Amino acid sequence: MGRAPLVSILAFVLLIGSLNGSKAYANGLPMAVVGVLDFAHIMRASDASKDVRRQIDEYRKIYRAEIQADEVRLRQAEADLKRHRGDFSEEAYQAKRQEFRTQVQAAQRRGQGHKRQLDRAANAAMATIQSAVIPIVQKLTVAKGFNIIVDNTQVLFAERALDVTGEVMEELNRVMGAVAVPQPK
Repeated sequence: MGRAPLVSILAFVLLIGSLNGSKAYANGLPMAVVGVLDFAHIMRASDASKDVRRQIDEYRKIYRAEIQADEVRLRQAEADLKRHRGDFSEEAYQAKRQEFRTQVQAAQRRGQGHKRQLDRAANAAMATIQSAVIPIVQKLTVAKGFNIIVDNTQVLFAERALDVTGEVMEELNRVMGAVAVPQPK
């Protein structure tokens, strides 16, 4: 489908929508007054979300140091096992080898557990930010006379004047510059 037919279809849809909107208003329903919000941008670029990422990075550094210590310890254990292989009977060597594998698996589980803990802590902190955005959007909706706010990912076209992202971001940064990330558990 070429560009011209797409534009024609969109123009037709907008015309029908405006006619339906007039009819809806005549039936007692309000006209849609729409605002647009880039929610993903707010969740990525607000001061609070940057603070969450900073804190998560700090926890990640701590966990990375633990994982590196495990790796060093396991490499040493593996080197010792190889070096002393001749000192053990085949059965004793296999038992030591199995013990080493168990230690490796435990270290892998710890690493995976750390990742899950970090994800849960980050999600909890980001949920705090999300819940702070809602009342800001509601207040702005009343102030600007909007009766619906849609995420920009759901909008094909909108005038810039309808975009409230900057105002929401400014207010969010004013009321919430930081969020305490819960200790990963």
